[in-house]
Amino acid sequence: MDSVWNIVTISEARHFSLEEVQRRALTTHGDLGAELLCFEAGQALTALSNGGTTTYQVLEGEALLRAAGERSRLGKGKLATVGADQEHAIENAGGGLLVVLAIAAR
Repeated sequence: MDSVWNIVTISEARHFSLEEVQRRALTTHGDLGAELLCFEAGQALTALSNGGTTTYQVLEGEALLRAAGERSRLGKGKLATVGADQEHAIENAGGGLLVVLAIAAR
C-alpha cells in the first residue's frame, strides 16, 4: 500500500557547487512540486518562469528576487510568491551560502 504522504529531509538534499546553482527535486504530488535551490556566493538563476504560482522561502542566507522591474531582498525565514507565467530571477545577495525552498504549482 502506498503511503498517504511523502516525507523528505531537506538537510540531505543540500548540495553546493562552485560551477552552478544546485537544484534538487524534493517531492511532487499532483500539480504541486517542491525543490531545494542551493547557491554559492555570487550565483543566480535568471529567466525563471512557471505555468503556476511559485512560492520561495529562504532557509539560509539572503536572496535578491527580481521581477517586472522590482527587486526585493529576502532574509532567512522570509517568504515570497511569484505569479504564474511571471518571468523572474533569484540570486544570492550575500557572501555566504543561500538555500531556498521553492514550491510551485504546475
